[in-house]
Amino acid sequence: MNLLIVEDEIELVNKYTEYLTPLFSSIESANNLEEAYLLIQSREFDVALIDYNLPDGNGLDLIKNYPKSGDSPVFAMITAYSKESIAIESLNLGVFKYIEKPITKKELLSVMESCLTESNKRESYKFLSNKFTVSSKAKESLVNDYFFSPRELEVLDSILVNGKNKIVAEELCISQGTVRNHLSNIFQKLHINNKEQLSSIIQKLNRN
Repeated sequence: MNLLIVEDEIELVNKYTEYLTPLFSSIESANNLEEAYLLIQSREFDVALIDYNLPDGNGLDLIKNYPKSGDSPVFAMITAYSKESIAIESLNLGVFKYIEKPITKKELLSVMESCLTESNKRESYKFLSNKFTVSSKAKESLVNDYFFSPRELEVLDSILVNGKNKIVAEELCISQGTVRNHLSNIFQKLHINNKEQLSSIIQKLNRN
């Protein structure tokens, strides 16, 4: 797991890094927004611990302008300015944890462990979503490039989730023979032979 720390006080950066090294495989730090922008353009982070008050702006600016490509990290905002408006804006922007300075080692570890748990949950959801659902872009490709019919898309959606032809037939109110016919057409259009290959090709289309 990769952590980004954005904090202008070097002493705090060193302290946070020392405390959190056991939790993260990699820790990068930036002392201002400019340095942070350079870091996030070159790599992805699972968790980001961001100070609100920075020399060239505030931490919420970083969250607002975080690259849309790829997955955003789990954000934790830390500040010495206890203002309700900042807390509300942070939560509205998707900040997972809002922390007030000063913070003890125990408190920081607890917050970061919560952030790691949340990051793992998001990764699990992303994996399951990628494996068992068909994205809108993938469906567009299936229709335009492979000439899928609306009913074939319905069968595809159901077979990825349910697996068994019988359940698909019951869900779509069609016979199992009709499900088999649709699957045969789907396999033929995608040049595959089984459901395992079907799942694999859908995951690939979802990633494109």
